[in-house]
Amino acid sequence: MKAPIESNPKLHTNHLRLIIGYIAFCLVVLLTVTFFISSYVSRSNTNQINNILSLMSEKVNTSFEMMTDYIIQAADMISARDEISFEEEYEELQHTLTNMPYFSIGLIDMDGTVYGIPGEQMDMEKHGFCEAANGSEDVYISEPYRSSVTGSNMITLFAPIYQKEKRVGSVFVTYYLETIQNLAYTNILSDETAVFLMNPYSGNFVNCSDDGTNPPGTWSNIRLTKSDIKCFGGYDYDIWIEDMKRNASDNIVNFEQNGISYTQAYVHINGMDNWSLVIRIPIGELSSTMQQYMISTATGAALLILATMFLAANLYRKEHDKTLNLQMLSNVDPLTKVMNRRGFNNVLKKLFSGKTKPEKCTFMFIDIDLFKHVNDNHGHDAGDFILTSAASILREAFDEVGMVARVGGDEFNVLVTAPISNEEIETILRSVQTKFGEIILPNGTALPITYSAGLSQYPKDAEDLTELINCADKALYHVKENGRNNFFWY
Repeated sequence: MKAPIESNPKLHTNHLRLIIGYIAFCLVVLLTVTFFISSYVSRSNTNQINNILSLMSEKVNTSFEMMTDYIIQAADMISARDEISFEEEYEELQHTLTNMPYFSIGLIDMDGTVYGIPGEQMDMEKHGFCEAANGSEDVYISEPYRSSVTGSNMITLFAPIYQKEKRVGSVFVTYYLETIQNLAYTNILSDETAVFLMNPYSGNFVNCSDDGTNPPGTWSNIRLTKSDIKCFGGYDYDIWIEDMKRNASDNIVNFEQNGISYTQAYVHINGMDNWSLVIRIPIGELSSTMQQYMISTATGAALLILATMFLAANLYRKEHDKTLNLQMLSNVDPLTKVMNRRGFNNVLKKLFSGKTKPEKCTFMFIDIDLFKHVNDNHGHDAGDFILTSAASILREAFDEVGMVARVGGDEFNVLVTAPISNEEIETILRSVQTKFGEIILPNGTALPITYSAGLSQYPKDAEDLTELINCADKALYHVKENGRNNFFWY
């Protein structure tokens, strides 16, 4: 029976407390981070949609600036003439200004006569553009309209023409609204995202993107769809429309339509009076990035916790193994690998200090006879070989019934705790004596070894540990006084 090497229970408790405390700390940190990220999602959604709107509006407004600059240059070129003939100027515009991204370019005199392609006169009069353009002192940009010439959505820019500081008419350039629609759309948006131009006064809006229901260029009116919109938190969609008219800074509205939750926002277009660029994005899509980030953060945190726990467990295991090794080194004889005096005494004290002492046990001193002669005649290496061989023989003989320890140079202790008879113990001792006599050194030298042993029994010979050891020591002394190479019971 090998003596157990027991670890310190306080060490286990302290490590366990540290691990539980660390896990609790990590969970608190993870929950705190998750809470702050969740609260950040709504603000992030607002920032995200406004960033997208800013990108789109910048592209649209930049385009309008380029269109405005172009038509002003055309107007300045005509105004610089000494004499202006609208028919001749129109013909020259058709020949000199080619390969431009507009649909048409033309002139309007102060009488409202349109010099342009057939059908444009009717469009200008129908929508009141002639009167509005000639009454404007600056560049005038029309609302989107459906052209009778092309059947497509168009937008027209007008710039005043002066001669000798007198207003004589306007030059106009017509673009497909699709040009603006393309600028107002970006491929970072999903198919569920809708982008449209909207007039809050008339309620008209025209799609700039295919939202899955209406293709680009489709006109509609908010009055036809408002009944399907249910704003969150008791908010009224009409308030948002009024805010758009005032170009208010609070440009976000959240609502549900046809079972889908949306975030919708607007930004005013500088070049188009009363018109705004509007984007509608599913809330789930807006939050998906943050949700992915949260999932990634939580996963990373969980992996970090697991990795740290693995590292802590590995460090604990190494520390535990190190502690056991230190305990073993302090309790085990390094040469023979059996218990040393310290380890054996600890086992004995623990065994005899408890409330449940052994019912019966046998203690013995075993000394190798004349061991000094071995060292003197054959060297210390031979002596070490004898000691390790003797320890191996004793351990093989008594491990199943007790414990073996080396307590001195050539001195061994054995404690038999198994319920075996004295005759069985004597049989084992005779077998050990035989094997001692068969030890052969590594160089092939036969070196018969004998031992002397003194035995005492508890509680027959002694009632406590000290007396038990003294009895065995006296028995050993008796053997040595009577010629060694024997064992004797107290």
